[in-house]
Amino acid sequence: MPAMRRNAQPKRVSAREAVRALPTSGRVLFPPACGATLALLDALVDERSRFQALDLCTGLIFVDHPLWQTLGDNVRLTTWHLAGPVLQQADEGRVEFLPIRMSQAPHTFAAHGPLPADAVFIQVSPPDAHGYVSLGVSVSTTIDLARSAPLVVAEVNQQTPRVLGNSLLHLSEIDYLVDADYPLVEYRQARIGDLERAIAEYVADLIPDGATIQMGIGAIPEALMFFLDGKRDLGVHSGMISDGFVPLIEKGVINNARKPIDRYKSVTGEVMGGPDLFRFVHENPLIHTDSVTYTHNPLVIRRIDNFISINSAVEIDLGGQVNSESIGGRQISGLGGQFDFIEAVLHGTNGVSIFALPSTAAKGKISRIVSRLGHGAVVSTPRYCTDYVVTEYGVASLKGKTMRRRAEALTAIAHPDFRDDLANSLSKT
Repeated sequence: MPAMRRNAQPKRVSAREAVRALPTSGRVLFPPACGATLALLDALVDERSRFQALDLCTGLIFVDHPLWQTLGDNVRLTTWHLAGPVLQQADEGRVEFLPIRMSQAPHTFAAHGPLPADAVFIQVSPPDAHGYVSLGVSVSTTIDLARSAPLVVAEVNQQTPRVLGNSLLHLSEIDYLVDADYPLVEYRQARIGDLERAIAEYVADLIPDGATIQMGIGAIPEALMFFLDGKRDLGVHSGMISDGFVPLIEKGVINNARKPIDRYKSVTGEVMGGPDLFRFVHENPLIHTDSVTYTHNPLVIRRIDNFISINSAVEIDLGGQVNSESIGGRQISGLGGQFDFIEAVLHGTNGVSIFALPSTAAKGKISRIVSRLGHGAVVSTPRYCTDYVVTEYGVASLKGKTMRRRAEALTAIAHPDFRDDLANSLSKT
């Protein structure tokens, strides 16, 4: 159990009263993804005129909230993972992008960090008989800061599941409680078609029995779940889990039996899905949520043999450099935890990094296997960290290959319409 630190009972207030307790200029962290504190964000819309320079900070955003339309000089938004609901505001300069790894977030916003938080919003479950609440579906980047920030405001949402692990706070560690009762923000699964299934089937062939998997967000990771039924003793140590994990855990495909740490528990920092997933994780001893300082810590993950990191990409060049964040120099997402897990693969035993992506974009007009990354493209993962690349045309194994052999392998899984151009660029090097 976390240590109590405030030695007082929190004050129960309305959302608007809690927002009025914030400094007029300062930095407030709130949970990403499905843990967004909607009642407090609503109150910020109503109270925005009282602020001079309030900087709201978070990660991945799923909700298209009215607050995003009111952002300006007095209320700003900083995110380390751009997403659709705020891309326009980022293009307009009203949202700032912060290029950090997920594992860096607690340090970045800690009192001794470069961007210390003046307050933290959290969404929590109703307290138990001993006064402990769970941070529910979003623990990763908020639990550490909630234990140390100068001001902690908790929405006690009656619909927030009590998720177990390093996710508990005592009421004495909270300054203000705001009662709430609304459905959680949902992660709506990306459309899965024949293309995604074809790629996912190749990826599944790379996952042996007993492996521990980490998956990023997107249609291909979701599609992969349909092809893991025949596996045995899979483990999970991931930044997120989604709806597709539930049937695999219920069937015993994912049982975490071979992990040397956290045996029989699926470890994650974020629960991203819909009501069925939220019900499944409620007080489920098979689910362990934790801070990114644990879930994304390469020194922890390296202890897990056969750890497999599965991520998507925007484009990959013939040397194996991966761009997962930008198009034409425009930032469209973020690094998230990708490189944290890639680094763990580098230092672990039999670890593997897999990047899975369709061979083309723009309805087949653009190859996503390219001779060189585009102008202004972000290098999310360097070439020496890329083990396998998968498209609907097969698998390119890059481990132990020279630059020329890498390029040949990647050209072979590019769309046929672009292979000649890629081969010609290779012949000129």
